[in-house]
Amino acid sequence: MKNLWLKIGCYLTGYNYTIVKNSSEATARTVKKYFSALLIVSILWGFIGYSFAQRYLDAGIPASSVIALVMIFIVIQVERQIILSSGRNRLVPVFRVLIGVVMAVIGSVIIDQIIFKDDIEKGRISNIQTEVNNILPAKTAELDSQISQLDLAIAQKESERASIIDEITARPFIKTTSAEIKHFQMQTNGHNGESKDTLVKRTDYTLTDVANPKATLLPNITDQVNQLRRQKAEKENSKINARQELEAELQSKIGFLDELQVLFSILFSSNIALAVWSMFFLFFLSLEILVLVNRYGEDKNDYDRVIEHQMDTRMIMLDKLAENLTRN
Repeated sequence: MKNLWLKIGCYLTGYNYTIVKNSSEATARTVKKYFSALLIVSILWGFIGYSFAQRYLDAGIPASSVIALVMIFIVIQVERQIILSSGRNRLVPVFRVLIGVVMAVIGSVIIDQIIFKDDIEKGRISNIQTEVNNILPAKTAELDSQISQLDLAIAQKESERASIIDEITARPFIKTTSAEIKHFQMQTNGHNGESKDTLVKRTDYTLTDVANPKATLLPNITDQVNQLRRQKAEKENSKINARQELEAELQSKIGFLDELQVLFSILFSSNIALAVWSMFFLFFLSLEILVLVNRYGEDKNDYDRVIEHQMDTRMIMLDKLAENLTRN
């Protein structure tokens, strides 16, 4: 178990396990110390990445877990820049401190958004009410315009139907003329005095009363009026429920920037909230620069000297090889 812990520590920190195993206990303790610091920071940022993905990216458990692993991977790679640095480049700690400050701010803000969740929710509700009051007049004005257009269309159709009913009441029946052509023979006298049969054509006209044909238009107009009234009722219901629907729509969309704005308004309006955020910020910043302080605050151990010795030996060999090639 001891070797397993050391192997995992060497794998994550980038140390060579073979060299560490053959080095002193001080080197093993250094690896374990770095490994412990990495575990603390990685677990914390894994939790932050998981919570952020679920709350603001609407990711499920698998996707949130993947994002948490990505965050852990990034943190480990950043810390390795410090752990595996063999020189004393002054820019490395400077940039690491800058990265640490940024990560501490981000981490403390996200953690505070989780801690102050209920307070942020209250602030969001207040902001939503303000936003609804700004949007609702335009939305209701549009619905009022549509309802007015529907009222005008209904009035036109009602007037058309009333006109047709008045006409049908005044003239329930109209007279129509039908013509029938008949042929028959009759006896006529010719020029020579002889009688002969002559085919005679006669048209008979008949007047009949039929129902006023405009009565067939009434069912269609009635259907149109009923459809317009249903549309008007839907628009009126939409107007009545406009506030609730708008509030539900805004409530269903959780924005990171919106909650961030509410959070900062809480922080700057409450000394207690600001103090809590400051403590979390200092906690995150301390964790972020923990590896940096450990790395640059201790003397070289035998592992570092072995690495430097290997590098110096290889450089001497390369120099001699270059000299031999030059002579030949």
